Amino acid sequence: MSQIEIAQIIEQISQEIEVDSDGHGKASIKATARLAGVSDMAIIKALESANLEPSKLAQMLMQQGFNAAKLTEWRTLGIPIRFG
Repeated sequence: MSQIEIAQIIEQISQEIEVDSDGHGKASIKATARLAGVSDMAIIKALESANLEPSKLAQMLMQQGFNAAKLTEWRTLGIPIRFG
């Protein structure tokens, strides 16, 4: 994906990204899927599978320090964004 395409996607999904007063961001499942170049269902299935049989994506997230309970919680609260 080119820088121009990424910038266009970010502009399109800016309404679906929130940053709180502490600077912690979160994105909707739809926004995360657009950024990752996958379907919404792929993200939902990865989050749902975290407690049962973790998908490859869920395993990668857990290797980065995310726990399965948090992955499931993201479906309703949004997906955290790490800046920097």
